[in-house]
Amino acid sequence: MAHLSFHEENISFAISQFRSDQQLPNLSGHFDGGQCRVFTVDFEDEESWAVRVPLFVRNASRDAVISLVQCEANVLRELENKGFRWAAKLRGCSLTFDNAVGYPFIALTWIPGSPLSWSEDFLTRPFRDKILSQVAMIHVSLIQCIKENGRLPEITEQDCFDQRNILSDILYPELDDAPFAMDHGDLSPQNILVDSEFNITGIIDWGFSAKVPFQMAAGFPRFLRLQPPLLPPNPVLQKDRESYNASLKAQSSQQVSWMILVQSSRNVDFQIFVLDSIVSKGMHRWLASNGWKLPSRKLRGIEGDNRQRECNCDSFRTVRKYFSIACICGMTIALGWYLREQYATRA
Repeated sequence: MAHLSFHEENISFAISQFRSDQQLPNLSGHFDGGQCRVFTVDFEDEESWAVRVPLFVRNASRDAVISLVQCEANVLRELENKGFRWAAKLRGCSLTFDNAVGYPFIALTWIPGSPLSWSEDFLTRPFRDKILSQVAMIHVSLIQCIKENGRLPEITEQDCFDQRNILSDILYPELDDAPFAMDHGDLSPQNILVDSEFNITGIIDWGFSAKVPFQMAAGFPRFLRLQPPLLPPNPVLQKDRESYNASLKAQSSQQVSWMILVQSSRNVDFQIFVLDSIVSKGMHRWLASNGWKLPSRKLRGIEGDNRQRECNCDSFRTVRKYFSIACICGMTIALGWYLREQYATRA
């Protein structure tokens, strides 16, 4: 999408309209993310805001860009209402191209800190464990603060029977009635801000967040997943996961016990990839090209249970819940014909 209509020079004026005193802030700089250019504005009272403008959303209509901003604003508003303190607070948004800036945008409180640096060689174990403990606490808090039951729209997408059969084998019956929970969507180091003592100051970039079935929200954060998916966990990643799991076990709630169940599976990586394939065309394509298995790795029964599970009413309802996510996300990865047959059979 062309940026000819974008007027950076008008940001200060546009942002001033969100304050009761309409004070004009100083535009002090910007940096570019995957989808947005993020501007920093500073007010005389030493308050600073971040202004996110989705300039880099590719192959998207104007309505899609507006929807992206609106979804992020709705998530941040709900997180604030629920008392989740690691996300920026919404200060205002403009859901139109017909404004002084010429682009939809969202204004947030500024979170101090720097993106987390994280690799196999950096950090040392004590600091890794400190970060992992905090991320585990934040992960639990996010799941616990927003959970809801409810049905999702009907599915009309073309069926993918191989994916359906795999999905029914990796879902936990214990989570059939678990509530939907908030998933950040990209909980990776660049979206985790820390201070000089490696205390987490906030989580940024909620553009991919969504309420999803519990098992999708309960998996490992992105930086604790296999990269690339062909390889088994290396010793550092394995130790990081053990530390993360230990931090979860130090907490006590029904949601935490479910998270531990999901993350302790011997097939956790395969399960995560299959669930990702519901909303990721790239992952769906990669798994399909490898016969819906991890190359050179044998799929083991969930927690030692190798029994073939039938698609009974409960598991059918659960599978439908997950494929409804694919329908909402616009992915061509669902099983409409199969579902219609099942409904007709049970009618």
